[in-house]
Amino acid sequence: MDKIKIEIGNNQIWVSVDETCDVQGRCVANVIVGILKPDYVGHSFLLHSEELTKTNHNTICKVFNKAMTILWPGDIMYNNVLLFLSDAAPYMIKAGSVLKNLYTKMIHTTCSAHALHRIAEEIRGQFNTVDELISNMKKIFRKAPYRIALFKSIAQGIRLPPEPILTCWGTWLEAAIYYYENFQIICSVINALDENDADSIKKVKLCLLKPGLENNLAYIKSNFQVLTMAIVKLQTKNLSLADSLTVIQEVKSKFQSLKGTQGKAVLLKLQKVFEKNEGLKMLEKISNILEGKDEISDMSQFPDDYFCNDFVYFKYAPTTSVDVERSFSSYKTLLSDNRRAFIFENLRKHLIIQCNNEELNFSNTSLAYGDCYNKIWLFSQEIAYRIDSDKEFQIIEELNERNSEDKESDSSRSVTLKNEEQYNSDIESAEIEELLNMINAKA
Repeated sequence: MDKIKIEIGNNQIWVSVDETCDVQGRCVANVIVGILKPDYVGHSFLLHSEELTKTNHNTICKVFNKAMTILWPGDIMYNNVLLFLSDAAPYMIKAGSVLKNLYTKMIHTTCSAHALHRIAEEIRGQFNTVDELISNMKKIFRKAPYRIALFKSIAQGIRLPPEPILTCWGTWLEAAIYYYENFQIICSVINALDENDADSIKKVKLCLLKPGLENNLAYIKSNFQVLTMAIVKLQTKNLSLADSLTVIQEVKSKFQSLKGTQGKAVLLKLQKVFEKNEGLKMLEKISNILEGKDEISDMSQFPDDYFCNDFVYFKYAPTTSVDVERSFSSYKTLLSDNRRAFIFENLRKHLIIQCNNEELNFSNTSLAYGDCYNKIWLFSQEIAYRIDSDKEFQIIEELNERNSEDKESDSSRSVTLKNEEQYNSDIESAEIEELLNMINAKA
């Protein structure tokens, strides 16, 4: 934890908070903190994890403040918190509103990838037959070695039907696209199965007979594949604010051309989702200013104590809460069947170490190499000083010899100096090479 505090220091930061329910029924909230840098992507860390007695805006605010107290134990730097990321749950919206009274420079925005997933959920609701096909198909091949072998013999070179998870962003749409691309082969596999073996087989066969199924799959593939691609792009690490907003704008532009009852319903959902996200609108204005597309005409639309020099820290600001979602994935992996006896305090410590190990190792490696190169530079300066001293001593010796003998020629003196310089230069190269070998061996 001390390393995290040193790494963050007095930098401007963004904060992401989310909660989940684990297999033992505990409500767990994680707090991710990232550094905002004007010229490159800063590191992010899992700062705090806490078990909640209940989930509401009060507990979220307490977890947020506790995390800031851990980061800055002496005096919380309220003006250094510039961005708060969460999902669009009502209690998170209320928590953001309350926290802005303390963190007056903070902009609260909801996760853009989560917003696109909500639109994908609307698409699923508009195509009931496709949804029924997908939900029953994943049951057919679950724990059924004979059916899997039959599938592989008929559909050679094609992967098994996907098993989408409704809470996993965009997986339902990916499954729908899979069935469009392999529709005829899937029909052949299903027709080869006995409908009396399982109720799911019977339901799938009935779905395949319904008119319009293939047309609906084609409509989804043609109009909504951009949504799955956008969700994947937004989850990419080290994405700049301008790039993230470009991805969102591409989805909005594509959906403007939607036709039909289902298409208009999806478009309406998109408009409602992004209309409520006031924080994202502020980020769009800041991005336009940084890209030179807009000028600051009215600062009243930003928090009261905002200044122009605060905008530069948003160049690589995130628009998604994927980091905190990844921390929950690590948490669920850590809480395996043989670790259920873990008390939460120990589980929390293991989680923080696991999630921050990569970032801290990267930082330490950078510092170590920096120290090594500083040592090389100082060592080279010392060698140069020694060489200069040796040269001065050699000149004095030569002058003494000339005074005593008065026979040495100018050419012989020049040759002596050059030989001595070459000898000292060889010493310098050998010592530097030896030091570099020692550094590489330690690294």
